[in-house]
Amino acid sequence: MRTGIHRITLAALIGCVLIVGCSTKQSAKPAPAGTPVMALMPPEPPQAGPAYRIQIGDELHVRFLYQPEMNEQLPVRSDGRISLGATGEITVLGMTPPELEAAVVDKSKDRLRDPVVTVVVTKIGEQRVYIGGEVGKPGYVPLRPDMTLLQAVLQSGDFRDTAKLDSVLLLTPGPDGKFSAARVDMEQVVEAGIPERVRLRPNDVVYVPATWIADANVVVDQWVRGLIPALPRVGVGYSLSQ
Repeated sequence: MRTGIHRITLAALIGCVLIVGCSTKQSAKPAPAGTPVMALMPPEPPQAGPAYRIQIGDELHVRFLYQPEMNEQLPVRSDGRISLGATGEITVLGMTPPELEAAVVDKSKDRLRDPVVTVVVTKIGEQRVYIGGEVGKPGYVPLRPDMTLLQAVLQSGDFRDTAKLDSVLLLTPGPDGKFSAARVDMEQVVEAGIPERVRLRPNDVVYVPATWIADANVVVDQWVRGLIPALPRVGVGYSLSQ
């Protein structure tokens, strides 16, 4: 009797295996010809942005590994400088933290033995753009996300009647402290309502002239230097697109 039971159970088990096998074979149909096959690719790593450069109003923590008594937490002044006990005055505006670390080491190595310095930006100051020329209130305005030239000019009192709208200059500082210059036709924005494509970045300079300007160096020498004295590395050598 038990043998019969075993035979029935074994037959049932074999039947189940056959049924599952057939079902699996039927469900695993090959993809029809021409069907695209999606390859699983790992996501690309995010691209690193440009190195952060120190600005006016930033808070810096300057640490000396072997001389902790020299550590200091201090703001970047409006002239773009800081004053450390180990180094004295240092112009830091526009530097990256690693560049400042190297400068502090160089200036303190005569007073300190084997200085090892770390600079941490603990607070970011207000970002600005500078507006000058034929506007109501030349100066600077706080930079907002996705700010356009027109928005910045409106915050500076709008264009004067004497403004030459088709020759507005946008000066953008580079890593070497110099500016690149581009001409922006704001007349088509103001008069024809053409959408703006340019977005401002920290420390950009928008200059609205009264007449056509062929040489951006004139603007820098006569206006930018007086407006931004904290950028001592500003020099000549600009590319002005027509």
